[in-house]
Amino acid sequence: MPSFPLEIQATRRTPTRRILTLGCALFTCLPPGVTGRQRPEARGDAGELLVLAAASLTDALPAVAEAWTARSGVPVRFSFAATSRLAPQAIEGAPADLFFSADRTWMDWLVDRGGVLEGSVRDFLGNSLVLVVPAGRPLPDGPAALTSVRRLAIAGENVPAGRYAEEALRATGVWEALRGHVVRGGSVRGTLEWVARGEADAGIVYGTDAIAQRDVRVAFTFPPGSHQAIRYPAAVLAYAPRPGLAGAFLEFAAGPEAAELFARAGFITGPPAPRAGPSGPGATGLPPTVPDTRSAITLSLIVALLATVAGFPVALAAGWLLARLDFTGKALVSTVMLAPLVMPPVVTGFLLLSALGTHSPLGRWLDALGVTIPFTLLGASVAALVVGLPLYVLSVRNAFEAVDPHYEEVSWTLGVPPGTTFRRISFPLALPGIAAGAVLAFARGLGEFGATVVLAGNVEGRTRTIALAVYTLLESPAGRSATWTLVGASVVLALVALLGYEALSRRQRRRLEVRGGE
Repeated sequence: MPSFPLEIQATRRTPTRRILTLGCALFTCLPPGVTGRQRPEARGDAGELLVLAAASLTDALPAVAEAWTARSGVPVRFSFAATSRLAPQAIEGAPADLFFSADRTWMDWLVDRGGVLEGSVRDFLGNSLVLVVPAGRPLPDGPAALTSVRRLAIAGENVPAGRYAEEALRATGVWEALRGHVVRGGSVRGTLEWVARGEADAGIVYGTDAIAQRDVRVAFTFPPGSHQAIRYPAAVLAYAPRPGLAGAFLEFAAGPEAAELFARAGFITGPPAPRAGPSGPGATGLPPTVPDTRSAITLSLIVALLATVAGFPVALAAGWLLARLDFTGKALVSTVMLAPLVMPPVVTGFLLLSALGTHSPLGRWLDALGVTIPFTLLGASVAALVVGLPLYVLSVRNAFEAVDPHYEEVSWTLGVPPGTTFRRISFPLALPGIAAGAVLAFARGLGEFGATVVLAGNVEGRTRTIALAVYTLLESPAGRSATWTLVGASVVLALVALLGYEALSRRQRRRLEVRGGE
């Protein structure tokens, strides 16, 4: 039995103190990995390694780690994501040991800021850039044939795979013709998934990603001269908890045994060829992209407003139904309406994409009518509507529940039809609460991210709202300072909306108190 630092048994303790005491006691009993405390043997060069690695290494690097663990007995854990997302995490002090980048730009960014151990950078992997299409689709015979596609998926403009893709399209002379048809994913794996699901007609990914996905086919490989050589530099992070082990694993990953495993996955092993251009930001030939802040703010307001207006009849009907009627299945209806409030937004976005995508029955029907939801402003509005609707319904329901039903009953006894009673009595009395719900749903729509990025993508000038623009800026080596403009706008809009919600809620309470005293 562990000894508790606080004595649990005491005389005349308040409930709050009892809860705090018990919480402190339980905290001391939690395993060190949960509380963040480290055992002595987990410090220094013992324990396990944590590696931050580009998403395109998801299939190959774990196999190398397994071979390393079998030899050394040291386990390796990974955090796979877009390089542009991992590099800022590394510089902010993430407790990781190694960083595997998908290009030199972000590695140079870390080196310039002292984020890696001096002299630890190794460059021993390469890749190819290919165009893929969904399985069963016709294969374009070259870049010129891409001008006929309706939707081309590539990674974000500050993600290495996205920069390589844009550079290759510019070099082959089709970028300007395709620009309006490009949709961007958060990472190269997200781009590949859009193509595999058939939501995009084609996509540009790494050759190794195409090998790993059975639902796509490679149409052609972009010539090496159309883009900078794709390389994967790796280094030990400056604040690595286990620098000795990290260096040993890096040497193993650059060795012959790991090279064979990487080659099986389709990577190009060996030292890099002489580089054709300068290093640093823009090494791929393209300057880092900074999103248009005015466009992001405008789109956020439009999306939130559309979602609020479209959600009004649904929230009004559902709120009144749940407040005034008792019926079989009421609990189920309430649960379904409120589910997006507790589900992760990305799960909501995935469900919406599955239901409204161009290959679902509903999506095909809408597409036949000329209505496209994925990767459009309409899609962003639908995502904001679904995520904000639970708050809307809750507020409307509470507003109607706060209205004394005796007013409605008196109206009925005087022969006033239910519809007229609703318009003249119920709705006016609940109006401040309904308006408060609309303001709250509007504020939620302004901040929506997860469902939007899955259903509507991150398309500049079309679906890139404030949240998505901030996300893009955080992935840009040169754009992080511009983040504060959007952050400030987001905070101001949210606070104004919440102040409006609070004012309307107080007005509703005062009106009901006055009515109750009459």
